[in-house]
Amino acid sequence: MRLFMAGLDVHSAEIAVREALAFSTEQAKAFLTALVQESGVSGAVLLATCNRTELYITAESDISPAELLRAAKSETAVPELLLLEEMAAAQHLMEVACGLHSQILHEEQIVTQIGGALEMARSCHTTDAVLDTLFRTAVSAGKEALTQVAVSAVPLSVSYRAVQRLEQVLGDLREKRCLVIGNGNMGRLAASLLVQKGCQTMVTLRSYHRGETVVPFGTVPVSYEQRFSRMEQADIVISATRSPHYTIWKHQLEQVQHRPAILVDLAMPRDIEASCGTLDGVTLWNLDDLQSDTAPDQQAITALHQIAKQYADTFRMWRNYRDSVPYMQQLKELTAQRILHSTAVDAYQSVPQLEKIVRLTAEKTVDMLMGSMKAQIEPALLQDCCTKIKDRGRF
Repeated sequence: MRLFMAGLDVHSAEIAVREALAFSTEQAKAFLTALVQESGVSGAVLLATCNRTELYITAESDISPAELLRAAKSETAVPELLLLEEMAAAQHLMEVACGLHSQILHEEQIVTQIGGALEMARSCHTTDAVLDTLFRTAVSAGKEALTQVAVSAVPLSVSYRAVQRLEQVLGDLREKRCLVIGNGNMGRLAASLLVQKGCQTMVTLRSYHRGETVVPFGTVPVSYEQRFSRMEQADIVISATRSPHYTIWKHQLEQVQHRPAILVDLAMPRDIEASCGTLDGVTLWNLDDLQSDTAPDQQAITALHQIAKQYADTFRMWRNYRDSVPYMQQLKELTAQRILHSTAVDAYQSVPQLEKIVRLTAEKTVDMLMGSMKAQIEPALLQDCCTKIKDRGRF
């Protein structure tokens, strides 16, 4: 089995293209479950966020993860996807975990998203030893990046960037009123940030049970069905749901007498119909409009690349050692057989349990050698070593 990755992200495709390969939670679970039933697919993990869709699989070499993605969404027109194999795929995921491929450099949510992708695959029973280790290593890389590297003057996530841009356009937010549609991770974060800025913030909920439903401190919970009536009182509307359908259509917004000045769509696929931005007095931002305008921190980028490489090397060593185990076992057996059938042991044939001693010595010697050169072990070299020992015959 080999490791493959296919995908696209905010840097390679605009939002309309990314939408074509967006997955809801239910769609992702169904897709993963169906994938491992494919002939030759050993494991699959889908990393689907607002900025990227990336499929990682372990499979036979004739299976294309790109075609699997396109077939799942019936999107043959999607442009060429990024395709990576083996260590290139592992290196890429470590860089993603360190925030090097995010819309906002070093943003903090990607680590949680990678961990969530692994947990989903585990719940669907679609992960295997290689993918499980790969994603756990990536989470460790991301956590180290967050704790060890400081990126100057860069917002921590797209929610931070949205609030930052609102302040740039509207000024002080203390006199503003905002409606946040959606109480998921991104919606809660945006609502909390707005409250910290002194903005009067409402959050929509599908259902609300006092003492049971978690809402950001300082916000006012309102029913999702009341979003348009509450919109009459808002200067800003932020929508961040996982709904496969629009939360705001143009014809619905046209019925709102006092429309909000700014609509912010933080969802993938989009929550707000794009034509809403054509209404008089309404400005609409989507994810692609929230690119950071801060110059890249080259020192931080260098540090993040170093962390990504360190953890990619850790995964490489683990993978090589794991794939080498059968050849190590073969090497132990070949070594023992060569010694036992050599003339060098003729003088010791009377020693009790000679074969057991020779086998134990061969095993321990190979273990010590392999353990001391773990970083240099490669399956192909060990396989070649075993082949040459077989070909040499007797001492």
